[in-house]
Amino acid sequence: MISAATFHVITTELVVGSFALAGISFVLCLLLNLQILSKQSLRPAADSVAHAALLFGLLATPFAVVSGISSVPGGGLSSPILVNKMLMSMTGFGFALSALLCRWRMGDSVWNTPSSTWVQAISGGAASTAMLLTASAGGTFTRGESLLDILHLPYEHVLLFPVPLSGVYLLAGILLLVMGWKKSSSSIEH
Repeated sequence: MISAATFHVITTELVVGSFALAGISFVLCLLLNLQILSKQSLRPAADSVAHAALLFGLLATPFAVVSGISSVPGGGLSSPILVNKMLMSMTGFGFALSALLCRWRMGDSVWNTPSSTWVQAISGGAASTAMLLTASAGGTFTRGESLLDILHLPYEHVLLFPVPLSGVYLLAGILLLVMGWKKSSSSIEH
């Protein structure tokens, strides 16, 4: 039987790798749809990889969260860094879920209009960013350092996101809800 800490390392690497691959693929999808990159034959593959990696990361996230809470000495959310990890991972989970649900409901037509392209790319990118920030906070908690130390992120404070960034995330969430509602009501009418 492996320990919770070892299982957490394994699941965390799966989550981070999946979300990193999804993030790169969402950027590629955005560049292809904005015609900054001209190789349109990559579009279906980039779309499939972005959403498959996002789905895999989404499925692995609960295992990483539960094993992480189980492996912390002294129990669950005993540190502001751990609270921030929980908040960021759940934020990333929400963005990933919204991107996947939008793709499932709209199909590949999600890339057909500039507004839905931007929303899909931002949602997938926000999910990836939140999960990579979660991993960075984990490095700070366990080793006292992380790859993102150059950004001097305030992991020790429970309110990690500055107010402007929280506003951007809130607006993105509202925009996703409105787009989903409009799509649902238009499909019901037809």
